[in-house]
Amino acid sequence: MSGLTVGGLLKRLEKRPVIASVRDPEENRRAIESPVAAIFLISTSIFELEAMVSAGREAGKAVFLHIDLAEGLGRDDAAVRWCVEKLGVDGVISTRPSLLKAASELGVLTIQRLFLVDSASFANGKRLLRNTPPDFAEVLPAIAPKSIRRMCEALDKPVIAGGLISEAREIALAMQAGARAVSTGEASLWNMTL
Repeated sequence: MSGLTVGGLLKRLEKRPVIASVRDPEENRRAIESPVAAIFLISTSIFELEAMVSAGREAGKAVFLHIDLAEGLGRDDAAVRWCVEKLGVDGVISTRPSLLKAASELGVLTIQRLFLVDSASFANGKRLLRNTPPDFAEVLPAIAPKSIRRMCEALDKPVIAGGLISEAREIALAMQAGARAVSTGEASLWNMTL
């Protein structure tokens, strides 16, 4: 259990609101060398996870695992427990409320990932977040400021915008819409401050 709190992560993100989304050890190395405060491990393999989490934590980064996309892990409570207890992740990202509930019970931060593609997905996302409240919501795509604004207004929890960010102005628009941070795999944006 990492001990990172919602307030503690928000404080880190105030100074560095860009979160590095990484897929492999080389991207992870670049994220560690950058000034980002947090790293989202996306589409990683079970064979690389331990070293990637360890390196990020040793560098003082908050490390979150998107458990749905981790190759070789089950999609159950045991996988969540292994990630928290054996790997030492600071938090879990998922589209599955049951996995977030298991992570929350183990004392780590949780991020519910939502894909907002139409009015129905927006309504479903709000309902989901009310019924199984995670610590954060990650709204995708981040290039839809109107959707981000609507979700921020509808929720009582911090929103992270993610997906399809490739330019600094897109980060600024997401933040202006109310996002507290933006996750991106675009390494050239990891040095950004606001």
